[in-house]
Amino acid sequence: MIPLPADSWLWIVDTGLVRTLFDAAPSRSGLAARAAAEPALVEAVRHWLRSEPSAALAALEPALARDDADALLLGAQLCFETGDLARAAGLYHRLGQCQPDHSYAAFNEGLCHLRLRQWPPAADALQRAVVLTPSHAEAWHLLGTALLHLERFAEAASAFGQCLSLRPGYVPAVFGKAASLQMQGKASEALPLYLQLLEAAPDREEMLLNALLAAVEAGEWDQARRLAMRLSALSPGSLPAREALAHAAFAAERYEEALAAFRELAAAAPAFPEPWYHAGACLFRLGRYREAADAFRSALQADARHVESRLAMAESLRMSGETDQARAILEALAESPQTSVTAVARLGRLHAEAGNLDDARRSLDRALEMGAAADDPEVAELRCAVGALLQQQGGYAAAADLYRLALSVRSGDPVLLFNYGSTLASLERLEEAQTAWKQALELDPSLAPALIEALDPQSVPNHQNGGA
Repeated sequence: MIPLPADSWLWIVDTGLVRTLFDAAPSRSGLAARAAAEPALVEAVRHWLRSEPSAALAALEPALARDDADALLLGAQLCFETGDLARAAGLYHRLGQCQPDHSYAAFNEGLCHLRLRQWPPAADALQRAVVLTPSHAEAWHLLGTALLHLERFAEAASAFGQCLSLRPGYVPAVFGKAASLQMQGKASEALPLYLQLLEAAPDREEMLLNALLAAVEAGEWDQARRLAMRLSALSPGSLPAREALAHAAFAAERYEEALAAFRELAAAAPAFPEPWYHAGACLFRLGRYREAADAFRSALQADARHVESRLAMAESLRMSGETDQARAILEALAESPQTSVTAVARLGRLHAEAGNLDDARRSLDRALEMGAAADDPEVAELRCAVGALLQQQGGYAAAADLYRLALSVRSGDPVLLFNYGSTLASLERLEEAQTAWKQALELDPSLAPALIEALDPQSVPNHQNGGA
């Protein structure tokens, strides 16, 4: 899918001014008396009320040099109003140093940094603000915004959650929390929040797009279809909506429909590899392997770095019987710095299918050295293939070990269970063999003739071809 736009959550920053001189300390009855005692402040306020900010700042300079708290607060306010956010942030920071427990110094400093898109100092200042005033919902909201831009998504979601606990239903915080969850890969948690927001703003295109992306990422295909239709009605021809409908059709195994949709997307955006890749995936599912290889090749023409398309093209060529081309692709991938367990395992499988046991085993060892996951399906398939070769050559103990490991991933594979039983029988572990054969027959009764043949004393125990 199209990635979430980098600025899609910028609207959640409130546009209100920082806390003013008198807003910051409404209960301080001595403020006027102190102002009268400080000539620079009196003159600055006079210019301020006359809308003469430059003169007011000039009048404040003597008091600012002495780090007078009220002068720092007023000076920062004037700088903020005139757009000098950098100086405003500096003055608020000085105020916080002079009065560490000042109610709004850290908050205002954080807001200035936020407007300047200076995320690290914004987060630092706003974290001080929420420590000083944990009940300040707006500070939690702005802290979440800064953390979101720093890609500290879990902390951002927590900050937005704190804001919502103080101000339930606050739309910017709901949106911020949804974005934070989505960026953590928790699309299923983000989706209900987006849907909640859409109830209040059903025609907000940006919100619809984010909700649609979350629905696709969560695999909520019925919801994705509904949201895509709404987005299409609001923005006819929307590429994200068309893409979501194509993915929904693919998920529902309507491959012809999905293929047509992805081909239309490829025609509309030929420079992007993804539509070609997904068209190839549809063709592969339809058993049209040669055409699938051509689609994956088109994806690579759009982006030669698209490794998924290279792997898929090799698999398509293998399935169409063009194993030499498939092997060449996988060998190149296996030797590249960007190689993967999948590429190495699939190359090993091709070696096994060609009867090259040593090369297949070397590929298996390399995949494991690369840190293959215990449940990696590609490694499980390679274990099956190597096990089949070993079984053919009489290496029953090694084959049984490989089959056993593969069964931890493919426990419902009847042919694998049958072959495992055959190796156990060859090792005279008959009770275990009977258990494996029984499970295989329960899954696939058509294996009964092969079992009878395996039990024939005149027959040589062998594997089933499908086991690889």
